[in-house]
Amino acid sequence: MRVLVIGTEDMTGEHVVKLLADKQHEPVAVVGSQNKDSLMTKLGATEVVVMEAQNFSEAFAGCEAVIYLGAASPRTGEGKPILIDHQTMIASVEAANKHDVQRFILLSPLRADENESGGPGTIGGKNQAEELLRQEEIAYTIIRPSEPVEKPGSGKVNAAPSLKDEHGEIPKEDLASVLVEALDSRETFNKTFDVTSGDTPIREALQQL
Repeated sequence: MRVLVIGTEDMTGEHVVKLLADKQHEPVAVVGSQNKDSLMTKLGATEVVVMEAQNFSEAFAGCEAVIYLGAASPRTGEGKPILIDHQTMIASVEAANKHDVQRFILLSPLRADENESGGPGTIGGKNQAEELLRQEEIAYTIIRPSEPVEKPGSGKVNAAPSLKDEHGEIPKEDLASVLVEALDSRETFNKTFDVTSGDTPIREALQQL
């Protein structure tokens, strides 16, 4: 499957590209600058699209699926505090429709128990991106993680429509595995769920949704 990965500025995105390649998919990595090109290629990307240098919409051509990491938009750059880039999200959904993409996975920064106050482009607008995706005729999955951390993955998580653990965390390696596993997991189609570290193997956790 040819999969467009938006949000490779973060380590989670890097893990996603590598996992897709390891599973014989064809990851197409969208990056914010040319200096990420060689890293993405090394991780297994079959193509690298520099957002500032190419037509963003055309990156979707020939792709069957999109994995969008909302907290690591190529427009914001690595380490920037913005939580979701609405311009890129809107453009991504429009481009997915234009190019007949059938699968769209959104890693949302929004958790069910978060405060919705805030200005455009921050917490207050995050649910708008989710609603935009739900309204389209695309098989979507919206994943709301606990705090992503740079720790070794265990391959085990807890996943449910709503999780109450306010102080939970999930290794970025495991989060990437959830995103990639969700691609073909029909139990996740057209669903929104929380995910955090847990005791259930990732595939089994998604099958139980």
